[in-house]
Amino acid sequence: MSAQAKIIDLRQLLAERLPRARMGFATAAPVATLATGVPALDALLGGGLPLGETTEIVGDGPGSGTAQVLHALLRRAAADGRFLALVDGADSFDADAAEPAGLARLLWIRCHDADEALQSTDLLLRDRNFPLVVLDLKLNPPAQLRRISGSVWHRFSRLREQHRTTLLVVTAQPFVSGAAVRLQVASRLSADALTLPPGEVLGRLRFTLLRQASGFGEERTALAG
Repeated sequence: MSAQAKIIDLRQLLAERLPRARMGFATAAPVATLATGVPALDALLGGGLPLGETTEIVGDGPGSGTAQVLHALLRRAAADGRFLALVDGADSFDADAAEPAGLARLLWIRCHDADEALQSTDLLLRDRNFPLVVLDLKLNPPAQLRRISGSVWHRFSRLREQHRTTLLVVTAQPFVSGAAVRLQVASRLSADALTLPPGEVLGRLRFTLLRQASGFGEERTALAG
């Protein structure tokens, strides 16, 4: 009997003895995620932010929707009984607009420049008490951001892997190297947005997936509502 025939017989025998066994490569396990509280964003990312990874969310200009995403994260953290750390790179977070339940679960670090923000993020990523750290650099001047070395993101990556911390970086333009996910948010918010229920406000946000390291391939768009 030839070698080819033996292989065919072996495959047939395995198929009879183990009918549920699959030949070939094993499929990759689904990526664990951290829900954001924004239905369209969670749907686009397959459940939420990839756990233990860096995600960059880009929102160009005021009113892009990044603040609404942050407030949704706070509401979700409060509902789940976990804490969220916000490193506010330009001291721009509007605490008056946040709900009391979310503020009770928030560690807010107010910084005056990007250097302070990066140092604070480094310390938080070494702490096991915060499963989600948000670094908001959206309003920091470009001159400050240009001074950020690529080695910073490499160091943050090592710290994330050590403690399985999820890092979300908010920017005005894409620049975070090594981010597992990069997406853009744009809004259709009008002047009356502050008077609307949170769900309706989130329904006006548009998300575009720009990059996903796990090989999802094509750019995709999700529109809430």
